[in-house]
Amino acid sequence: MILRESSAGLFTISKPFGFLTLAFWANRMQTLYYLLYLPSLLAEPVTIFLILLAAGCSHLNLLMIARYFAREEIHGGYSGAISRLGPAVSRILALIGLLAVLMKGTVLIMGYVDIVQHILFPDLNLTLFGILLLCVCIYLARLGLEMTFRFAIVAFIGSIWCTIFYFPFLFQTAAEYRHLLPLLPESMPKAALQTFLTIFAAFSGPEYILVLPNKAAEAIKLKKALITANIVTAFEYITFFVISLTFYGSEYLRRQSLPVVDMIRYIQLPFAERLEMLLIPAYAISVIYVVSILLLYAAGAVARLASSRLSNGRTPLWLAFWMIMLLTWIASRWIWVNEWKAKQWVIWLSWLDIVT
Repeated sequence: MILRESSAGLFTISKPFGFLTLAFWANRMQTLYYLLYLPSLLAEPVTIFLILLAAGCSHLNLLMIARYFAREEIHGGYSGAISRLGPAVSRILALIGLLAVLMKGTVLIMGYVDIVQHILFPDLNLTLFGILLLCVCIYLARLGLEMTFRFAIVAFIGSIWCTIFYFPFLFQTAAEYRHLLPLLPESMPKAALQTFLTIFAAFSGPEYILVLPNKAAEAIKLKKALITANIVTAFEYITFFVISLTFYGSEYLRRQSLPVVDMIRYIQLPFAERLEMLLIPAYAISVIYVVSILLLYAAGAVARLASSRLSNGRTPLWLAFWMIMLLTWIASRWIWVNEWKAKQWVIWLSWLDIVT
């Protein structure tokens, strides 16, 4: 999955990204989908410590990423390093990366479409809406990697404000703080290792910075940005887990597929009756942003696999677009047809993120 700078400016980076751009990009890559369903997988109060442990392990990964960007002997970043391995190895890695980003993009698109159908429009055509969402993604991605990457600030600000409406759940009379006990049980919960791996996967995403050239980010600034994003991500996961646990309780929380989304229906404001009509579309900004980034990564992989035949123009981007559109159509027709199959795809996405 090498991003070739010769593709008519699609992957050209004129100057390093700033601190806020890198931090907001990393945060959106981490929390986009896991934030919505992770509380139902945790359920037990002790898993708060697993979130902190996973954040610590992820911190080590981020330090290695920042250290990699600081190595002066690797010219050109990932492209420079992979060129030493030869064209055959680079194409194999590009193929693996292409499959990974296509699967991730498809799950994110279908996950959001499923939320819209579940909460807003029960009669929504999944295929049509998924394709329309992809059209918006390709519109953003066609601006090139640099412009799309910098859209992170808009994506973060455009969706993070939704968190404010969840804090009142902590102070309502219905909030049961006894559900937070015991924090230290006599024995570890069942499947603790699998739960930890899922949480660790929820901190994935920043590793995608490795496919960019060294000049995309200054090592010191990148290190600070990734660490900041990791802390914010851990805070978000713990906050939403505590809110969900005090609202649902452990037993009922396990039965929820998307507890954070379902809680929107219980938010009551004097000036708005159906707040979900505002919050869910706001969440789409982050979905469009991340899928646009993945489309550009897939285009870089296509350009590498096709060698010089597609090294110019936006042809690789359009090929990546048609690939993910085909996968979205297949998923909406035969794969994402019931709740059980949808959960299976989310589990496979978790394992994919653990490996990456």
